[in-house]
Amino acid sequence: MAASEEISRLIEESRALERRGEIAAAIQCATKAANLARAQADAEGESRALNALAYAHIRLANYSQARQFCQQILDLAGPESPARVDALLNLGICAGETDDFEALENFTRRAVDLSRQIGYDRALVRGLHTLSCMVYMERGQFALALSMDEEALKILQTRDQPDQAWGPLLTMSYVHWLTGQTAMAREMLTKLRQAVAPGSLGDGYWHYIQANLELEAGDVESARALFGRTLSIAEANGISENLFIARMGFSRLHRTLNDFSTALAWANEALTIVQRSGYLHFQAQALIERSRGDWGLGDIASAEADLRTAIVLLTSQHLDFDLAIATLLLAALLNQQNHPEAPAVWQAAAARLTQAGFVFLVDRERALTFPLIVQGLKSPDKSVVAASNNLLKHLQRVPPPPLEIATLGGWHLKAGGRSLDPRSLRQRRAGELLGLLLISPGRRLLIDQIVDTLWPEKEFNAGQSLLHQATSTLRRALEPDLPEKFSSRYLRVDDGSIALVLPPDSQVDYETFLRHIRRADWDAALACYPGEFLPEYRYADWAEMHRRWLAQDFQRALLAKARTCMSEKQFQPALDACRKLLAAEPWQEQAALLGMQACVELGDSAGALRLYRTLEKTLQTDLGVEPQPELQTLYRSLLNR
Repeated sequence: MAASEEISRLIEESRALERRGEIAAAIQCATKAANLARAQADAEGESRALNALAYAHIRLANYSQARQFCQQILDLAGPESPARVDALLNLGICAGETDDFEALENFTRRAVDLSRQIGYDRALVRGLHTLSCMVYMERGQFALALSMDEEALKILQTRDQPDQAWGPLLTMSYVHWLTGQTAMAREMLTKLRQAVAPGSLGDGYWHYIQANLELEAGDVESARALFGRTLSIAEANGISENLFIARMGFSRLHRTLNDFSTALAWANEALTIVQRSGYLHFQAQALIERSRGDWGLGDIASAEADLRTAIVLLTSQHLDFDLAIATLLLAALLNQQNHPEAPAVWQAAAARLTQAGFVFLVDRERALTFPLIVQGLKSPDKSVVAASNNLLKHLQRVPPPPLEIATLGGWHLKAGGRSLDPRSLRQRRAGELLGLLLISPGRRLLIDQIVDTLWPEKEFNAGQSLLHQATSTLRRALEPDLPEKFSSRYLRVDDGSIALVLPPDSQVDYETFLRHIRRADWDAALACYPGEFLPEYRYADWAEMHRRWLAQDFQRALLAKARTCMSEKQFQPALDACRKLLAAEPWQEQAALLGMQACVELGDSAGALRLYRTLEKTLQTDLGVEPQPELQTLYRSLLNR
């Protein structure tokens, strides 16, 4: 093999090892390539090898060493060399990781411009991604971050380079999670799972983001397992980012469980890791997380000190998103202590949230922020009142968390993954109002229609008063943290009508069931039908027809499932489906026939006879008819065996 080919092979092997998280082996391969290129006086090959070395050292947070390699490259490489582009990109990353964001943007933009000039798409993708994840995302400029990575993905698709897609997909997943776009985050994670190498930086982040989504959805055990996998990956690959996020994840998990002592311990470990690397942004994030642990334990002084330190670090770097979070938390902390500085800090937080477009954080931290808004509106300081009013106006434009509404088998509600207490729906007929709106065209009804349906025996004025009580109760059930005088974001009352407004990504279980029915996806349909529609209102006239239609579709799915299983010679599942159908509809002769045939195939003639006799008795008693001829013929044939 020629020396140039061996150099290229070693460099590619080094990159592959780095992507898998095997950093030490990656460094060895790149060092061999650099030494071989130097011996051959191959300046371009040596530059490429030094870039691989620089990037491997970046993964270990050895930024000083990485910079030295990059400087050597700039001395070796020509003005339009691809290696020069890579060195500029690596210098940008080193600048970003050591909090020189102006240098980061400068180096990266130079690299992007040169990449476009010489047609170096691989580096162009990397540069666009660096701008996305290390400049725009860090500042909270999420739309710009997404646009950079979307361009990077288009280039990768054009050039058929799917192995490079994990970086943009990772940032897009992270941004969608941060901004509460759960469905988009999960969609991106599905694509990322296919592109990321096991044990790599991206693999660690995949588990971390997935864990946070599960935690926010209330699945603590799944989150715990995923955070555990993040930690295992981090300990295997030694990448500082993975080591950091794993600890931050476990801190958040334990804080969610109100285990603040353990949460604080994990946050302290995260802070120790990033203090070694000197990355101030991660230090600020760790301080914010630690402050939450101290706050939960009642150590207000320590929590306040950490938040103020984080604010100083973030302000100096213009990292507006985390700065908004820290300022918001400090305002809430001071407000709880009736601190005289609280109104001014709240005013600053409210202004930052509205100006930077981070109002969605208000809903995420609703337990802390809603009392701040109420307090701000009562302030004697007109500027604080104005800031609170302005924030409230912006909040009304932000879609509330998506609702997950389960009606089959009984109420179960979630808002943004957070379970709501269905007991509140039993009060003042709030649940009936919700159910009635759900099944109405456009989820909207005139007030007259609602009153006539729910309180037909009442005079209109009395019924209207009861409807007002039901609406108020439903509003509190859907948004329990919403202050009294705030408008509901799920219920719209205007022009003599009431509408239920479901935000994007909301789910209603019976609608999902019906979609599966329309697609003839019987297994999926049966899986999401645990019981009849709203059994709480079994005798309510408004629900009866809807319940009957859904039950008929459920029976149709069971019968189709049984037929499919019989055709595939899966006799036990076919029998199980028939038994379920007969339990729901005892006169279903086709279910009895298929069930008998399944019993025969299973060698259970006695079971087949029992099915027939039960059906025969039911038909004679309830309807005064005999089973169909095909059933009778099968029955007689079994008797004659």
